[in-house]
Amino acid sequence: MSISSENVEQEYVHSIYSRLATYQQKDHKPSSPRIWPRVRQFVDQQSIGSVILDVGCGEAKYTSQKCHVIGFDTCSEVLSSSKKENIELCLADAVNIPIRDASVDAILNVSVIHHLATTSRRRQVLQECSRCLRVGGKMLIYAWAFEQPNGKFAAQDILVPWNMHETAIGGRLPKVKFHLNTTKEQRIIAASIPVNISDKSIAQRWFSGVLSKVTSLTDQLPYFSKRCPSSSGYKSNQSTPTGSDSPLMAQKLPSAAPQFLPTTNSLISGIKRWSPMLGRRLASLLVPVEEQFSEELAQTIMRESITEAMATLREVTFYRFYHVFKEGELSDLVDSVDSLKVVSTSFEHGNWCVIAEKISTNLIRP
Repeated sequence: MSISSENVEQEYVHSIYSRLATYQQKDHKPSSPRIWPRVRQFVDQQSIGSVILDVGCGEAKYTSQKCHVIGFDTCSEVLSSSKKENIELCLADAVNIPIRDASVDAILNVSVIHHLATTSRRRQVLQECSRCLRVGGKMLIYAWAFEQPNGKFAAQDILVPWNMHETAIGGRLPKVKFHLNTTKEQRIIAASIPVNISDKSIAQRWFSGVLSKVTSLTDQLPYFSKRCPSSSGYKSNQSTPTGSDSPLMAQKLPSAAPQFLPTTNSLISGIKRWSPMLGRRLASLLVPVEEQFSEELAQTIMRESITEAMATLREVTFYRFYHVFKEGELSDLVDSVDSLKVVSTSFEHGNWCVIAEKISTNLIRP
């Protein structure tokens, strides 16, 4: 199914990581975060007094006693739980970094750029990082690879499941069924869902949305759909369009977070999903507005409470968006930024790793 880049990042990246950060806050002794040796080495190689910028720092794993580390992330929940020494944390977005030009000596860009939904936004992140980096400074970039040791993903833009039963508590994974014939990596590849990222204009997305809603309405009316199979305006003897862009053939994407409350099929609730304002106006003919808002608030609280309770029982699967990079793609993306030069490229633990250097834009590349 096609989904806009704005929606996929908001629903399947920012919102999901906020929820996961809440679930992973431990009341017991904290688990040791996974440290990438190459990243640790990159940090330790920086000169004394260097300023290191950690883009999308998450749990703020990479600190230094000899350097000043600044970490930022868009997830306030994970930042609030990452109170550590030797690092300065702030809330910010990688496409608009609140740092002065040429003010940092090194940058970590680890497991961040593969969450951006379009090539232009991924390039924008690299341009922002380059702006903050001094000439001669280096940036370490990690991104998930399309080519995995035990297989390949079905597509480059995918929704990847996050199974709560594979999340550690107190540093230990709960007991799960042993899989004799598959690895965790192979199960993730098999369970990932390909998606199409839409770069359509706002007007095009609006028209497509209206058409999809009209189609959905006709599908919910048995009499109309049976007697009028050509509800989109085509003659009955015309073939129904097929393909991933057809609203009739579009696959419904899973919700980023599970929905446990049943939904009603009433006409008003259906209209409310299309237009909350129109739905409330129609519902006001039956119940006061205050009761409507109180019911919506109660349902929201119940939904979030049930989700958290189920997560505690390890029976919840969340979906996160990734763009997995093919061989050479990450290097080409870095080279597309005039002020960056690829120093080295390697493949490590299912990730492509690129070290880039900031060069003067006055220099002409060979």
